[in-house]
Amino acid sequence: MKYVFGRSGSGFVVFSCDETWYKYIGDADFYEKLRSRWYEGLCLYVDDRCERVENVYDFRSICIPSLRLGSGFTRWWFSGGVFMSETSSGLLYLWLRDVAVTEDFMVVKLDLHFRKNPNCSYNPGAGSLTGAELPVVRRRDGYLRVGSWLAWHRVLGLLDNGRWVLVGDDGLYEAVFTPTVKDPLEVFGEVGYVRVVGPYVGDVDLVQSPCGAPRLVACGEEGVEVARALLEYVEGVLRGSGVFDVGRFLPGGWSCGGSFVIPELVEVDVPSRVLLDWPLADPCPHVLAAADRDPLGLLTTETCYKCWG
Repeated sequence: MKYVFGRSGSGFVVFSCDETWYKYIGDADFYEKLRSRWYEGLCLYVDDRCERVENVYDFRSICIPSLRLGSGFTRWWFSGGVFMSETSSGLLYLWLRDVAVTEDFMVVKLDLHFRKNPNCSYNPGAGSLTGAELPVVRRRDGYLRVGSWLAWHRVLGLLDNGRWVLVGDDGLYEAVFTPTVKDPLEVFGEVGYVRVVGPYVGDVDLVQSPCGAPRLVACGEEGVEVARALLEYVEGVLRGSGVFDVGRFLPGGWSCGGSFVIPELVEVDVPSRVLLDWPLADPCPHVLAAADRDPLGLLTTETCYKCWG
């Protein structure tokens, strides 16, 4: 398994997993043995060779799609992962594939199997947003808003010139952010606005999406709802499989203290604040550091595993 995070210098910054014996991630001793035995960290992929990355410089993240589901878009989805729960009744492993949580917190099964590195594929906007000015609102316990949208879902990414690429209902748009306060990352409330200059007609591969998408979720107002929806979905899958007394195998409640990945609901060492504030803040340095210490691919689109340990 190879997952591309982005470019650095002359190559791609890649997570590479060739063989992993997956075991309960809560077992810290096993996790450390796993990491030291098989995983060497992120590597720079050049000319079909993967060289260990010591210093990531001039990093540019790849475009990660926000999926259209129903009347909205979402960047909470995964190609494959394992929901894990340990209760007095035992240890539950449930492999889930091609699942998304919509922006209104409904869990849906995707009808196609995603590749490890899905491509962004959008048309230029048809013009409905051209000229619009959308307020940018920084929230204390929630994702940044652009107009009525969550930026995490609707800002596809940034361009080298700092402009934002928005996912409109009818395609992509290019927009310019203008702050209305001295430091947008120091205050809450309306901190600026974006003016939509027109449809985005450039190369989508030049759009830099937030590192950690699509499985990384900030602990906050929306994050708690994402976890709740996923737990309800898991309960339904178990009942549909004929499991009785489902409550014996699921946690009685769940809360987060930091950002987490789905479907594992495992917290990772990435500050929720940088996710909530994206694209005003950059999560990439934190995500790359966390990924460099993680042999399971929790920050990729699909958990890396070969068999159960």
